Amino acid sequence: MTDTLDDLLSADPHRIWQASWEIITTRDIVLLEDLRAALPTIRRATADVELGGMIRPNRDALDHALRKVRDYRSWRCWCDDYPRLLAFSPDREEERGHARVLRRDLSGWPATYECACAVCGRRFGVEEGEHHALWWRWRASRTPRPASSSSGRP
Repeated sequence: MTDTLDDLLSADPHRIWQASWEIITTRDIVLLEDLRAALPTIRRATADVELGGMIRPNRDALDHALRKVRDYRSWRCWCDDYPRLLAFSPDREEERGHARVLRRDLSGWPATYECACAVCGRRFGVEEGEHHALWWRWRASRTPRPASSSSGRP
C-alpha cells in the first residue's frame, strides 16, 4: 500500500497515473481500505497536479480510481465497476480471471462480446469501439444471474 499511496502523493503525473490504474484493476480490499483512510490527503495532494493525457484526460483515471476507493463497499460485486469505465477489455478481464468471455462476434463493427462475471455470474453485453483508442462499453444483460455459491461482494 505504501508504494501506491507514495505514488499518489508524489506530485509526479506519471506515478499518479500508474497508481490510478493499479487501483482501477485491483481487487485487494486491504489496499482499498488503506487508501480509503487517506482519501482527504490524496485529494489535496493531487488537486493541482496537471496529469496530461492526449486522447482522454489522465485526470479521468484518477477520478475513477478515487471513486472506486470511496464507493466499492456499496457494490454487490466487483463487476459493478464494468459499466462505469470504458477501459475494461473483455480479453484482459478473462486473463485476470475476473470474467469469462462466452461469445465473441468479430464479424462486424462494432465487435461485440457476451461475458459473465467469474465471481457472481452476472452477464454483460460488451461493445468494442474505437475513436483514437479502443474502448469497451459493458451493459448488464437483462437475463437473471445464475445462482452462485460465492457472495461476490467486495
